[in-house]
Amino acid sequence: MADERLFSIYFHAGRLFNTKRYANTKVSEIAEAAGVATGTIYNLFTSKKAILTFVIRASLEKDYLDSEIALPVEEADMKHLYSLCEKLNDRVFGDVLRITDGEGSIIKSFTQMVADIFDMSADILLATGNIETNASILRELASSFFPARDQFFRVFEKNLMTYMEAGEIRKLDYPRVHVQSINDILTWWAMNANIAMPEISVPRAAARDIAVDLVARAYLIHNK
Repeated sequence: MADERLFSIYFHAGRLFNTKRYANTKVSEIAEAAGVATGTIYNLFTSKKAILTFVIRASLEKDYLDSEIALPVEEADMKHLYSLCEKLNDRVFGDVLRITDGEGSIIKSFTQMVADIFDMSADILLATGNIETNASILRELASSFFPARDQFFRVFEKNLMTYMEAGEIRKLDYPRVHVQSINDILTWWAMNANIAMPEISVPRAAARDIAVDLVARAYLIHNK
């Protein structure tokens, strides 16, 4: 059976590392936020970096938190984390952002793409957010993450142009800026709302509906 303490440490450590950065986060702060004793943290993890890599692995690897995790948790193997990032890229570019078929016909609506980006973000933001925020600690992962992130924005922008040309969304003068704006809305509601205000827990389904509705109202032509 999964250790409930690990679920709490996963979220609260991920939140603290993401908002305060790894170097500024104390193990005692993680323990207090997660509702466990500081000594318990040291019994569960071999080091603070082991906690950080645990957060990233748990965010990227489905069912990891529900598995029998050997204790104390050691620092994750970087090759394994890199492999998980590669699988994430396959999901992003092979599914989430794929909106046309081989002949260039649109097979996914703008709203569905937005919803898919939200779902992806809700699944993996504790990983990608922490890789980006703590790149100096996670150099190997960061070296592959940043090019993939840039490619994500380029493909996202191309998709907006496709929807605009098809008459599904309104004309955009600065599509690259809109990409960032839409992504900020989705990531905020997917995870950052709860990270910034942990005392207010927004259910994922409600956050998804709010975020997708906000974007749809702003961009779909029939909502103008």
